[in-house]
Amino acid sequence: MRVYTIYEVKGDHRSFVIGRESLLEEMLGGDHGSRPVHREDGREVRYLCRPICREAVSEALMGRLDGRFPEMGRDGEELIFHHPVKGTIRIGFGPYSLTVGCEGTRMLDLDLFAGLAGVSGHYFAVREGSRECGWLKPVRFWESGFVSIRELCGNSSR
Repeated sequence: MRVYTIYEVKGDHRSFVIGRESLLEEMLGGDHGSRPVHREDGREVRYLCRPICREAVSEALMGRLDGRFPEMGRDGEELIFHHPVKGTIRIGFGPYSLTVGCEGTRMLDLDLFAGLAGVSGHYFAVREGSRECGWLKPVRFWESGFVSIRELCGNSSR
């Protein structure tokens, strides 16, 4: 099972985080063994990330993933999406993060990331047990724009 911890970075901090994703990954989800080192109530998390609104995220994901998953529902506090071929996504909610378990094909991850990226372009995911991390919506597609593509890619020629 692939497990991700997903945070919504505050808009004011996006420009600071760009280019420093590995530092953000170490702070938010770097692990010792298999346990994350961050704390949901840590000052850094509260400063950099927006609180998660369980109802808003649940409603948005249910609406966005409705046609892709024939079985959707809740199991206690968790949100569950099941597809007979792709597998199952389980989403748990913390004060500042989503904890997501994907059991099945990598298509589950893509469906989840596309669903969340459609809700907000500020989501940043950290995969437990690996150095995988990144924005769920590519930087160049952020709604307010950040820098030109040439600057972002290091291409200074006009």
